[in-house]
Amino acid sequence: MTDQQPLRLRDLPAALLKNRWVQLLLAVFVLIELYNLAVIPAFLTTQKGIETKAVAENAALKQKAEAELAEWKAINETEIATNAARKQRADARKASADAQKSQADAITAREVAKNSDLKARAEAEAQQAEAELKTQLALIETEIAKQAARRQKVEADAATEDSLTAQYNNMIMQRNMR
Repeated sequence: MTDQQPLRLRDLPAALLKNRWVQLLLAVFVLIELYNLAVIPAFLTTQKGIETKAVAENAALKQKAEAELAEWKAINETEIATNAARKQRADARKASADAQKSQADAITAREVAKNSDLKARAEAEAQQAEAELKTQLALIETEIAKQAARRQKVEADAATEDSLTAQYNNMIMQRNMR
């Protein structure tokens, strides 16, 4: 016989490892396990990272859009307040002009009153009282308009401050995401 000794059971693993097909099968098995333990979890982690980044970018864009909307809303409210104040000032000027006209009518009535005794005096006093009432109403309307303009300015300033705060927070979030 040959010099080779018969194969015993404990020598079987060493003999199997010398076989090229067994080595190839082991190499394929190791590669599959490496793929299962390293590549697939890494791929899933990368996908979750991409999804997280997309969600964060969407949130940042939404916050930026909301800040721009708030800014435009503040600008529109300021313009509305300015227009309302202008209208109220014009109404007050018109009321004042009406009061001045009424005062001129009262003066005219006083001139007529020189010619028509008691009846003319009563009419002149009534017209003068009406003119004073209109003047007081005009002053009240002017003061109401000033108060409304102040209140609207304070609200517009608060909205502008909120808008700037939102923009500042957005910039901080963007800086932190880098």
